[in-house]
Amino acid sequence: MGARRLSAMRRAWQLAIALTAAATVSPAHAQASAPSSPSAGLTKPKPYRIGYLVDASGTEQATIRPPLDGLNLYIARLNRSGGVNGRPVEIVVRDTRSNLQRSLDAVGELSRSGVSGIAGLGISSTHGAVYAAAQKVALPVIAAFPANTPFVLPPARPNAFGVGLAFNVTGVVGGRLARTVSPDGKRLVCVAFESSGSVQACDTVGRSARAAGFTQVDTLTVPVGHADFRVIVDRINALKPDVVTDCLGRAQVMALLPALTASPYQGVFLSMDSAIGEQVLRDGTPRGSKVTVYSYGRYVSGNDGDGEQVRALREAAAAAGIAAPDASHAAGWVMGLVLRDALQRCPGDCDGPQLNAALESVDVDTGGLTAQRVRFTHGDHYGPTAYRLYRFDADTRTFAAVGDWIRIGSDGHLLP
Repeated sequence: MGARRLSAMRRAWQLAIALTAAATVSPAHAQASAPSSPSAGLTKPKPYRIGYLVDASGTEQATIRPPLDGLNLYIARLNRSGGVNGRPVEIVVRDTRSNLQRSLDAVGELSRSGVSGIAGLGISSTHGAVYAAAQKVALPVIAAFPANTPFVLPPARPNAFGVGLAFNVTGVVGGRLARTVSPDGKRLVCVAFESSGSVQACDTVGRSARAAGFTQVDTLTVPVGHADFRVIVDRINALKPDVVTDCLGRAQVMALLPALTASPYQGVFLSMDSAIGEQVLRDGTPRGSKVTVYSYGRYVSGNDGDGEQVRALREAAAAAGIAAPDASHAAGWVMGLVLRDALQRCPGDCDGPQLNAALESVDVDTGGLTAQRVRFTHGDHYGPTAYRLYRFDADTRTFAAVGDWIRIGSDGHLLP
């Protein structure tokens, strides 16, 4: 099942890339295919060019690549409707494989090519160096879903923005929800990558869970790209936690959850939707499972949500052969909304400093894809966010929302 699903995701990604390429036609192709007309000799509008760093072929491609699918779908739709200020938007993709040197090389190359800014990024351990390199060439960086690091949080750093999960904010919600899913629970285990953002997420979940009444919290770490979780599951069963939670990638949860549900463990698995997706949890949980599975996330997934942008995303995804867009696609679509909002106010050639200034005034209604507007200011490049809990019914194979959205500020304090 895992191999077939990865293959399906790969086909969807290739189709989405093709849609974007088709939406931004090169001048040479347009002249060759268009009939003669009085306007045939006019210069085509110069595109806005945004670089995008992605792990498209490395160990974390299953997690980091899908948000680009959603962005490509949005940009293709935007360009078909005339682009921004009459100019098309071009996403210039570079595959970093979540490798630090490849990421730094890509920043330099994109800067020399004249992009206005950079979006995306690989695993969290690459973020600090990428932000530093981009700062030297005055390019704003907008970290995509899932991983965002404290660089995007107040006090605002120049050129550092994020629309994903700032794990030391998301983790506060995770600890609170651990109490919701296990009202009498005392012990929690969090499974993390050996990566700064993932470990920080588990640390924050642990502190929040202790504040909510858990008395014992343990973090188990695995190398990035780890695929065999039998030893980890044995350790989980030895610890006998009430709740197991995680900050892992899609491929790792695809390996962890089946091993956990096949083991003697009978507690709760609380999945942070860090680009995991409903289908991974569905595939990993057999009917009649003794493990109760929950998920929580910032972006709507599956059949949840309603609004103009939710409907537009589902329509675009269906046309691209994506049967069930998930939180990753929603997050990529929202990245497109943020870029459009900023580019509308970016004057002239829209260089890096001009785009940075425009981003600091972003205020986007996501049309149902999130419960909170995406709002940046001069002092806050992340803004308030909201998260929702979902419970999986192993027999009906469906997810249902539990309670209302939990709102939290970028300072980690819960909002009314």
